[in-house]
Amino acid sequence: MKLFKHFSKRTNIVLAAALALLAVGVPAAVMAGSGPDRPTKVYQEGVAGFDHVTFDSFTNVPGIGNEQQFFNGKYPGTSTYTDPLSEVKNGDDLTLEVYVHNNADSSLNASGAGVAKNTTVQVVLPGTVAKGQQATAYISADNASPKQISDTLDFGAANGGFFGLSYVPGSASLEYKDASGNVTNKPLSDSVVTTGAKIGPNQDGTMEGCFNYVEYVTLHVKVNMPEYTLNKQVRLNGQTSKDWSEVKNVKAGDRAQWSVGFANTGSTVLNSVAILDQVPAGLTVVPGSIQLVNTLFPNGYTFPDSAIMSNGRQISVNIGNYAAGSNAYLYYDTTVDKPAATVCSAETLTNTAYATPQGFGAIYDTASVIVPGNDCTPPVTKTPVYSCDLFHVTLGDRSVKVDTFNTTANNGAAFKDVVINWGDNSSLTTNTPVGQAHNYANYGTYKLTATAHFTVNGSGDVSATSANCAQSVTFVAPTTPPVTPPAVTTPKVLPNTGAGDVVGIFAGAVVIGTLGYRLFLGRKLSRR
Repeated sequence: MKLFKHFSKRTNIVLAAALALLAVGVPAAVMAGSGPDRPTKVYQEGVAGFDHVTFDSFTNVPGIGNEQQFFNGKYPGTSTYTDPLSEVKNGDDLTLEVYVHNNADSSLNASGAGVAKNTTVQVVLPGTVAKGQQATAYISADNASPKQISDTLDFGAANGGFFGLSYVPGSASLEYKDASGNVTNKPLSDSVVTTGAKIGPNQDGTMEGCFNYVEYVTLHVKVNMPEYTLNKQVRLNGQTSKDWSEVKNVKAGDRAQWSVGFANTGSTVLNSVAILDQVPAGLTVVPGSIQLVNTLFPNGYTFPDSAIMSNGRQISVNIGNYAAGSNAYLYYDTTVDKPAATVCSAETLTNTAYATPQGFGAIYDTASVIVPGNDCTPPVTKTPVYSCDLFHVTLGDRSVKVDTFNTTANNGAAFKDVVINWGDNSSLTTNTPVGQAHNYANYGTYKLTATAHFTVNGSGDVSATSANCAQSVTFVAPTTPPVTPPAVTTPKVLPNTGAGDVVGIFAGAVVIGTLGYRLFLGRKLSRR
């Protein structure tokens, strides 16, 4: 069996050492994306083909590798066919290739036993927009065993975004060897991507067995990546256009206004753009506030309240169709609810909006408000402080007068009154002690004490006194100065006090008295 080499289409060249492997007639493991399970043979020069019509069941084929992986693709401007194509970009023109080999031995062609009848190739392209795509190629013939085989080709976007694949009409072609051994390339029907297209030199589905009759079906698909953006912002109701931002500080009771800006930045018309806005708990949509502004409604269109769902925390609307370069804004208001009693710290409420054009993937953007939490700090219990600090009186004449009285009352304690014990079994209760006076009935020493009374947290009665709230006073009765007796002069010689002396003294006294009387009388008479 001769090999129809097509090295320019492959880079997974099998090492020459693989050619030394013997052919095996046992089923090979099913390859990922390939099926169904079927017997395979290892290629080597001169190996016989199968004794019946079957497709793509050789392994280790130079320039091809494992024929079960017969569906591959390449990026524009490259020559390497591979699977997967995981770095596609918007607008890429990808070339897809289906390798078709009737593995029947060439000795069966003359009898017709090895000729495939009604051979058809069909490529099924994905019809949706997704982040990952998969196309499937089918090869079938009426007399093949198995009658139909398949292989898949996976795609992924370089930017990780959504994309779709569309067939380029008129791009399908069939490459084969003609009777003279020349490689011929002819257009193939576009039905290859719908119901399937017949192949073979005459495109009637007749295909002989042998490597000399390998055929290649190629077609082009376009990568369509719609380009659209979403911009979510928030401000307090009544603020200006300069106040839009992605984060805003609010408080309970405020009214926040939200903006959802959608723009078609690509070249593909986007139809039936759905906006879904998830409003978090803590915010409630204000009925009648949902408004759309675009070229059709420059003054705004107000959506009915039926657009509000899920307990006032979800908005679902269709904002219509948008040509390339067009945009729209969706506005609505929410009230800021009071945080739950269990919320103590500031809470960030994030609002997420999604935009989904019909047939394409969703994009989203967020904006947030920050709501202060409740004051959950437990009250600090302070010990009441109360004391009697100073009590002092000034003294009068058996009286005292209070001139100083000081107390301390903190942490819920308050001065109520003071009881002054005067120290003489009498007392006075007053809340204005300074200036109060007291008189004492008797002289003596008295100890005065002041006992201050306080209320705590508006009730109760506690008292306090101290050494500084006590004072001793003394009153002393006035005394008469002592009378000093006259001094007595003691004669140096004591008089003789005998009987004779006494008689003499008496007689002398009589004589003297008589003489005095006479003198007095004489003077008296002489004045007459």
